[in-house]
This record gives sequence, structure tokens and C-alpha cells, in this order.
Amino acid sequence: MSVWESQYRQAASQLVSPEHLDERIMQQARQYKPAPRTNRLASGAAGSFAAVAVMVLLIHPAQYLGALTPGGTQNSGPNPLENWQPQPSSVGVQRDQWFGLRSEVRAGNYVSLCDHWRREQRGITDSPLPRDLARKARQHCRLLPKP
Repeated sequence: MSVWESQYRQAASQLVSPEHLDERIMQQARQYKPAPRTNRLASGAAGSFAAVAVMVLLIHPAQYLGALTPGGTQNSGPNPLENWQPQPSSVGVQRDQWFGLRSEVRAGNYVSLCDHWRREQRGITDSPLPRDLARKARQHCRLLPKP
């Protein structure tokens, strides 16, 4: 234990509160009571809804785990979930034409972006920049010299 810790412990042990103050504090503490319970009807309704929700959660998954339910299908054939495979996506993967430019911008190189943006401003290019690249161009391209 360091010197300051021992000095602190000595000083703290010497502190004493007056006895009458301790007694007053204890009297006030005895007067505190817990808040009375109000709205028991709402509390009971909430408990009932919670019990119903727990029952639904406990019973529902059992239907998918092979539990026999009245009027349900018996083991008449192979399990359809046994050999399930996801359906192939009908949407083809398209390559982002702005990927290279976005990579350069992320790396901090704005020369190509500014060049394309200036051509777009002059009406030379047919493909306008996407919103995110146009915003970056407005922020950064005024600082670079025109070629």
C-alpha cells in the first residue's frame, strides 16, 4: 500500500459523525415506504398476454420439427425440406461501370473524377456521374487545375 493510501485510511478512520445526526438519518430512513401498487388490472393483463405469447412461441416451432398435429400429414413421402436447394437467382449480376472510378476516389485520387466531371459539365460525355460521385466532384474538383 502506498503512502497516500495509508494516510487516507488514517484520516478516514478519524472522521466521526455526531450521534444525534445518525439517529435523525435513521428515523427518516424508517419513514420511507415502497410505492403502493396501482393499476393491478393492467398488470394482470400484461401478465396474461406474456403467458399467451410464451405459449405460442413454445408450441408453434413444434409443428415444423415433425410433431404430429391433428389433421396434419402423416409420413407418406420424403420430407420436402430434406433436399431443399435455394432457387437460382433470375436477376443477372451486373458489373458496376463506375467501380474503377469509385476505387480511385476512395484512394484519394480525384484526377479522373474531375476530368469526367468537367467533360460532363461541357456536355461532351453521354454518361452522367452517379449521385455519390457527382457530390464528391462538386466538393473536390474546384481545387484541381483544369488540364
